[in-house]
Amino acid sequence: MDTEQRGAAQIEMIRWLSGPLELGREPAQIECVGTFELQALCYYIFRYKKHLNSKWTLGVCGGYENGAVEHCGHIFSEPEEYGDEDIAKRASHLVKRVHQYWEEQAHIEEEHKKKPGNFENIVLLEQAIYDLGGLKKELKEKWKLEDKLGAVKPGETERKKKPEDGRVFVLNWHSAVVEVVMVPSPVAGDEVDYGARKNHTWRNAPFSVKRHKAHLSVTVTHGKISAVESGMLLVKTVAACCSLPGVLGVYANGTVYQTEQYMHFAGMARAGVFPTKNLIWFGHYTGKKGLCGYTFGLSQFGYDEIEVINSTVSETELDDFLLALANQVIYHNVILKHGEVIGFEAWQKLPVTRSRGVAVPGESIKVAFPGIKNVPKTGSSRFVGEI
Repeated sequence: MDTEQRGAAQIEMIRWLSGPLELGREPAQIECVGTFELQALCYYIFRYKKHLNSKWTLGVCGGYENGAVEHCGHIFSEPEEYGDEDIAKRASHLVKRVHQYWEEQAHIEEEHKKKPGNFENIVLLEQAIYDLGGLKKELKEKWKLEDKLGAVKPGETERKKKPEDGRVFVLNWHSAVVEVVMVPSPVAGDEVDYGARKNHTWRNAPFSVKRHKAHLSVTVTHGKISAVESGMLLVKTVAACCSLPGVLGVYANGTVYQTEQYMHFAGMARAGVFPTKNLIWFGHYTGKKGLCGYTFGLSQFGYDEIEVINSTVSETELDDFLLALANQVIYHNVILKHGEVIGFEAWQKLPVTRSRGVAVPGESIKVAFPGIKNVPKTGSSRFVGEI
């Protein structure tokens, strides 16, 4: 076992567990109990305790190339109790699940870029109960959207024959089609569980998610309306769904929003303002040399996600910057390009690069924020201006 690499892995494991979405503090006790290889990379298996009297829990950090101290980003833990039986098998399965999740997210990102303006959110329900009448009333009275039960998308004739099916609601809005389908079972796979861990403002999200027994799939096919109009339509429909009884949260943009949080952001749409925070998640985490932030949702509009790595600003400053930049990209169709320099003011010099995503799947735009004093001699210079 590479002692230096093992030490680096333990430091990273402790850093990750100390984050607000995990323990929120360093574990009281942690031990490296083994290693395994997967796809020619080395992974370290840990067991840890939040408190000295807590039970042991499993954690994994990797993968590492031979002799390297930088890992590929696979750090995860299980809430279940640690056990010695087949621990390497359990740890390997955990990494495979994480790897599969990111592969699926990368595929979704690419599909979004090919078809910008098509959206899907999932409303998590405590019980398989769907008040269709209440939804229609909320859409009409609060959001001024008239529904047409039984309307179908091109090529779909079966639903038109059975409009009495209370699980399906379809609304035609100009050329766009909104569809709400009640599925009387939990969301399959691990994506919602992972999404719950991303919401740094709602620490109980993972526990609330586990209570859901059914869900509403809300989709918008934009037709000839713009992606911005399509996004507004989605947010209004999901917000109406959130008014129904038994809603636990909303899975959107790779994250689980608290119901009240989603509704608060959706208030922008009711005021006629684009509800960016409903359609793009702004996440952040602590890197090795500073605060890191990212967007998750720009791909739905056909753009690369944006990341800031190892910034020296506060969380509020970073969130405000990413929000302003995302709005600029969406409102003014700003295509950020590798090698250019941008800024909101003439004095601001923010170099832009494009490379493999760190916290997001696929390729992403990296913006150096708060920027540099001296602009590189190569590369173009562009200022996106004030919002």
